[in-house]
Amino acid sequence: MALATYVRRRGQPHDAGMSQLSSIASVRDGRICIWSPQGKDRGVTVMIDNYDSFTFNVVQFLVEAGANVVIFRNDMVTLETIEALQPEHIVISPGPGHPETDAGISIPCIKHFSGRVPILGICMGLQSITVAFGGVVDGAGEIYHGKTSDMYHDGRGLFAGLPASEPITATRYHSLCANIESLPDVLVKTSHVDSGIIMGIRHKKFTVESVQYHPESVMSEHGHDMMRNFLSWRGGTWEENPHAQVYAVTLPSESILSRIYHQRRIDVEQAQAIPGRSLADLEKSLALHLDPAQIDFPRRLLLGTEPSVPGVMAEIKRASPSKGDIALHAHAGEQALAYAHSGANVISVLTEPTWFKGTIEDLALVRHAVERIPNRPAILRKDFIVHEYQIAEARLAGADTILLIVAMLDDITLHRLYAYSKHLDMEPLVEVNCAEEMQRALRLKPQVIGINNRNLHSFEVDMSTTTRLAQAALERGITLVALSGIQGREDVEQYLDQGVRAILVGEAFMRAQDKMAFMAALRGQSVKRLTSQHRFVKVCGIKTPEAAVAAAQSGADLLGIILAPDTKRTVSDADALEIVNAVHRIKRSNARANTQKPTEWFAWHVQRMAEAVQQRPLVVGVFRNQSLEEIAEKAMALGLDAVQLHGRVEELDWAKFLPGVFVIRVFHMTPDEGKNASALHDALRPGYHHMILLDTASQGGQDGGSGVSFNWSHVSNIPAPFLIAGGLTPDNVQEALTQSLAAGVDTSSGVETEGQKDTAKITAYVENARRVLK
Repeated sequence: MALATYVRRRGQPHDAGMSQLSSIASVRDGRICIWSPQGKDRGVTVMIDNYDSFTFNVVQFLVEAGANVVIFRNDMVTLETIEALQPEHIVISPGPGHPETDAGISIPCIKHFSGRVPILGICMGLQSITVAFGGVVDGAGEIYHGKTSDMYHDGRGLFAGLPASEPITATRYHSLCANIESLPDVLVKTSHVDSGIIMGIRHKKFTVESVQYHPESVMSEHGHDMMRNFLSWRGGTWEENPHAQVYAVTLPSESILSRIYHQRRIDVEQAQAIPGRSLADLEKSLALHLDPAQIDFPRRLLLGTEPSVPGVMAEIKRASPSKGDIALHAHAGEQALAYAHSGANVISVLTEPTWFKGTIEDLALVRHAVERIPNRPAILRKDFIVHEYQIAEARLAGADTILLIVAMLDDITLHRLYAYSKHLDMEPLVEVNCAEEMQRALRLKPQVIGINNRNLHSFEVDMSTTTRLAQAALERGITLVALSGIQGREDVEQYLDQGVRAILVGEAFMRAQDKMAFMAALRGQSVKRLTSQHRFVKVCGIKTPEAAVAAAQSGADLLGIILAPDTKRTVSDADALEIVNAVHRIKRSNARANTQKPTEWFAWHVQRMAEAVQQRPLVVGVFRNQSLEEIAEKAMALGLDAVQLHGRVEELDWAKFLPGVFVIRVFHMTPDEGKNASALHDALRPGYHHMILLDTASQGGQDGGSGVSFNWSHVSNIPAPFLIAGGLTPDNVQEALTQSLAAGVDTSSGVETEGQKDTAKITAYVENARRVLK
């Protein structure tokens, strides 16, 4: 229905002969006045027009509901002019653009009249209200133009009396929306669509309410009812309007936990909608055993603990609602390695993206980073788990356990998610914050309960929470973990006295510059830094049992026999077996166990090798361009202690496919620094081999045995133990070790005279090397 065209001056009385809809009057300042036939006893409703054609539709609905509307363009009116009209209601219309640049007087008007008269905002009107009270308007992540969505509302304020059990149809024209993360405390969300986008907000105290969609559209439901609700409000507060059903039930600020819960439900729905990423797809992957091997979380949590030494869960956390940004640019894999090397029992990975800036990819990266570490830490997915999907996703990414937050879940959901996690052989960490939550958690009969010192509704920390709740769990033999707010040893000791066996530390660990020192302090220990004390002297090209025994008696640790074909030092399998047997009969009287327990891949295996050579020398079979099958067969048949790989080497997990022997892989150094960098990148990849040997690249295509050295100083900063070879003699071995900082040396021709091993040279070579390798 078009607006009627009867024109009258302001103050002219209503006339029965007027149009049944309205009268219009234009004044010099551009205002348009439209009186409703039903508005005889009403005051003025001021409409701020944000230059949008929908303003006509909104005015029509208002006038039909009985409003006398005075319309101003947003850049053609002052607050003084509006004030002079003594408005009973104010409406902020839809409009194009962003409220901070294109809404004219809308935001000042909202600030000026809030708490005095009812204010309604539509589309840009909602965005203007958001900005007026300190919120942020940004991209909605989806663009709607004349499309409808199912909208859910709270049945109060504008929605009072509307059906609330089912969604209503809302017509949307927008690409911007209020950012739920930054929604000011004075505002609450009143409606939303399935994607989670806010469709309505309301002031907690003032009669200020708005919708993002267009209730005046013919495709929207209940638009007329909403306008009548709005026009029924009087005064500036909900307390003055009990019929709006807002004041008596106005909730405190929606808790952070509640907001995160709703967002995570949306996140799960969106993730499952991706082809190939549904829960059924994840469960098919699990059925195919595509998930990586897992370890026992409760056992690993307590490994190495004592009454005074807790298990430590070190957390990777980029940000939090309470602290804001902590370490936005932290690399999850790098953090994980630092935690693992400092001795963490468990690595907790925040995977919530909106408030904590984490991802499931962080967890997968953490798992890859620690995969090759012996006695690796257990991996916890710390997130707001609301669905089985997140648990299956965590298992496939490499988690050993997940977190279940009792405060966020009803009993049915809590028990269902706990059972699903157990079905995947993951014992969850169950989190509580109060006595009632503890009782609910105990009914699960869990093995591990974490007591969060932080209230997840307010994010306030109370360090006495663990103290109050510990006894109930201890009586049932449950392992207790103290969560949140732990800054140092003083906090830890308080909990140890009460039976807590483990602690979780997040922000303090992320900010610690020296994580090993911080870990030691938490445990009440001194720092035990791993220093590479394992040094090796290798003599290669052994051809006889006599030469092997002489080299061993001279102090050599590793004795190499050439099993690659067609070299001048190649030995037959029969000769090799005699050499191995001769060496295996040697026993060293000074054998002693090394008590250091490194966790880094190469350091760990160097320690194992060092402990082995203290018992007797090790025989190393040297291979070149030979298949895995041949190498494995010879290693087993001959009883080799180690294999050394030259030449073309398949990119295999040699260490996994050759169990029971040490794998030494040779990488060749050239004058080309670029090629060297590429070689070293491969050399430092954990899991493929146990020891790195750097030799000189030969121009003639030889793999070792060239008798030519490379620039030793170029490799002095390699962050792993390694051996060097190439042109080493009794005369230069000390210089080579001093410049390269290598963990050992390897030579063949350098200790020969006329092609045969020279015992005197071997002795001098070993003695000179040992002077540096103290």
